[in-house]
Amino acid sequence: MTTPTQASTSTTAMPAPASSRKSRIRTMAWGLALLAAALWPQALWMLARLRDGSDEPLGILALLALLWLGLAQRQPWRRQADARWLMAGALLTLLAMLAHAHGPALLSALLAMLAVTACLLSVRPVKLASAPLLGLAVLSLPLLASLQFYLGYPLRVLVAEASRWLLSSQHVVARSGASLLVDGQLVLVDAACSGVQMAWWGYFVACLAALHAGAGNRRFLRRLPLVGALVLAGNIVRNTVLVAWQSQGEPLAPFWHEGIGLAVLLLVCAAVWRLMQPSSAASLAHRPVLTASAPTVLPPRRAATALWLLAGLCAAWQLMAAAPGPFAQDGHPSRPSAHAAVEWPVDWQGRPLRPLALGEIEARFAAQFPGRIERLSTGREVLVWRYVLRPTRMLHPAADCFRGIGYRVHGERLEQQAGGHTWRCFIAERNGEKLRVCERIEDAAGHGFTDTSAWYWAALLDQTQGPWQAVTVVSPL
Repeated sequence: MTTPTQASTSTTAMPAPASSRKSRIRTMAWGLALLAAALWPQALWMLARLRDGSDEPLGILALLALLWLGLAQRQPWRRQADARWLMAGALLTLLAMLAHAHGPALLSALLAMLAVTACLLSVRPVKLASAPLLGLAVLSLPLLASLQFYLGYPLRVLVAEASRWLLSSQHVVARSGASLLVDGQLVLVDAACSGVQMAWWGYFVACLAALHAGAGNRRFLRRLPLVGALVLAGNIVRNTVLVAWQSQGEPLAPFWHEGIGLAVLLLVCAAVWRLMQPSSAASLAHRPVLTASAPTVLPPRRAATALWLLAGLCAAWQLMAAAPGPFAQDGHPSRPSAHAAVEWPVDWQGRPLRPLALGEIEARFAAQFPGRIERLSTGREVLVWRYVLRPTRMLHPAADCFRGIGYRVHGERLEQQAGGHTWRCFIAERNGEKLRVCERIEDAAGHGFTDTSAWYWAALLDQTQGPWQAVTVVSPL
């Protein structure tokens, strides 16, 4: 006769040995590593963007935080993978490969990062929220330069208008685009004042704070708009203080400019951290479970097999797309021929110009440019002349190009030059070499732009008519 205790013991599943659990974790880890390796074109692009200096390397912090939060968990990982996240990872991988063949590189890298993160989320601890981890995956991308290009000018206009309103009670202030005329003193609201970097830090701290506090997806997503409001308010305060100081007519020392910006950034990050914390310990203890329904699970071996198969298919696709022949994919449309449409300038300020050969990298870039690119020289100055047929992200600001080849850029300002035209100028330094760089974009009617982001939005909204000519003048100092 079997006793109740014996019956209970006989029907209870024995826990898996530690060696078996480690084996499952290793198998899944290898599957994730192979999937990440199979997405090698996206990984190489991200690495190149991080190394070339054209973008801020802040994404490394988000990537390290994502890896640390994924690997240094005291809570046990799931023994069985969530099939829904694996399906999402498979779909995102397919979309990443399609975007690599037919879309922008940044979009392809974004989909690839989300694909790997989705597969990681399929075996994450139950109490680890998915939304902040996906947020870190997005922040790990080299996207600040692109955000500055697309959103920099609208944000600077918004910040400049808010600063004008705040300063109008004590000063005579007028706004023109992203510039302010304060008591007759022109103050440029430059790229650093757009708040793009502050926004990155704000959302980065929000993701970390939510994961530290154990906040669920609903609470995290509900408070994200407040994070944006805090960042915008902090950036307006910083810009207003700096504009009021610079309007006194004396140049603001870099120490004070950076110090004020850092102080406001720390205050904003502290406010974001506090925002993401639970209102009380009791609310955290009684918060609802993250997942309302039981996940559809896959056994470890099946989940690992699915990852290995997905990685193999992805690698095969990438190799076929990279190989010449009938499988080769070309994600860039052929550029329209502009050589017969216009000739480059023949002189600059009375000095004749002679053409210079493009370098190998410049020639590859020019082959995809929607227009024409020429390098010209007076014997002292070097001009980069770009003839642009349509709004494009490929019209990079000169400051980004110089940072990308290792120069330190500073002293950005607006200058009135010959003919009454306004140019954006800065100083670029590298290994003792000092250059003065000025740039200007002009449309078919002769209207000029000194800001690439402002030109892009005006062209996109049909407020300026092309074709456009962008001239960058580099002079030794």
